[in-house]
Amino acid sequence: MIALFRAAVLAVLCLSFAASAQDRTTAARELIRIKGGYIEKKRLLEKARVMAYVPILLKSVGRGQQWNPAHPRWTAVEQRLVTDWTHINREYQIAQGIDPSYEWFDAALARDYAAAFTGDELQRLADFHRSAPGKLLLELEHELLTFYPDSLVAELGRAMIGSETLSGRSGELFKTPASRERREFITLFETEAIIREESFRAGGAYAEASYPTVQHAALEASAQHVDRLRSQAAAHLPLLKEFVQSELGRKERRFLASTAPVTLPAKEDPARLMAAESAFYKNLETVSAQWRSLASGDTHPEK
Repeated sequence: MIALFRAAVLAVLCLSFAASAQDRTTAARELIRIKGGYIEKKRLLEKARVMAYVPILLKSVGRGQQWNPAHPRWTAVEQRLVTDWTHINREYQIAQGIDPSYEWFDAALARDYAAAFTGDELQRLADFHRSAPGKLLLELEHELLTFYPDSLVAELGRAMIGSETLSGRSGELFKTPASRERREFITLFETEAIIREESFRAGGAYAEASYPTVQHAALEASAQHVDRLRSQAAAHLPLLKEFVQSELGRKERRFLASTAPVTLPAKEDPARLMAAESAFYKNLETVSAQWRSLASGDTHPEK
């Protein structure tokens, strides 16, 4: 009898846990719907991630101080490299079992949201993004994505190839109130944290050390656009800052910065991943030889 009772209690608990997990998944899907979905954002940020490696690859192709953007073959190598690099990454994703259209991404992200947040937290996040400040934040981030990722990646590239440094004048500008206000404003957007983390993944310690220079240059390049967004957000800034700086707001930013770029649609297959990685590096070795040949002046690099 006791055994039957225990089994019954366990069954009820299991059903309750399953129902709770299902409720959280439903709430997570609703939150993602309210936020407008992440598929297009994922595509854009993945493109930015892939392009962030281009300066590193370009720098490794040539030799000597003469190999820089002023070199007569730099543009041709860059164009060829971008085409090949994009193709290699797409093949790598497919070999991993990832659909590069990212149509699966919202469902996968909802699964991760449900695992990382309680039902109450998901509800509070949804309530914020339904509010006037939350809706405005989403609208402004949509505009931000039309210019900021490209500006940041472009400036990262300049820093990585050594053609950009924080000059004395730029150093002073970096400390100005206007620059500080723009940097503080950009942190309101979850995209900023995601791009920052991806930049560090691409460029490692050098990118991390250069990030203040990179961010300053990107904000200077897009200052007019950023100031326009700041003006639109002015009435809601206190509430936006309060949310972003709250415990829940910080938790969501950490989650998205660490999860959004790497969420997969299904369990990883170690054997398939090893095979995909091996093929990736073999392809990269082949095309790298072609890039070096083109950089050296060979007008007919091997196809």
